[in-house]
Amino acid sequence: MRRYYFPIFHNGETQADDVGELFRSAELALRYGASVARDIASDPEYDCDAGTVVIVIDASGAEIARHRVASVGAAEA
Repeated sequence: MRRYYFPIFHNGETQADDVGELFRSAELALRYGASVARDIASDPEYDCDAGTVVIVIDASGAEIARHRVASVGAAEA
């Protein structure tokens, strides 16, 4: 298992993820990052103009994906 980190960029600031999560593959980590982005978008108080992005980083510190958070209405359109 490898550790992946999921910092969140929101309103011009980064919320660090110092703990991370363990996954068997990068693909599972990518899916988890996408799930986090969907969860944020489903929050009724989410500001869709915030430019929020969930970043997926591997244990070596390399960025392997970015998931832009879109409002639920925009995702369904």
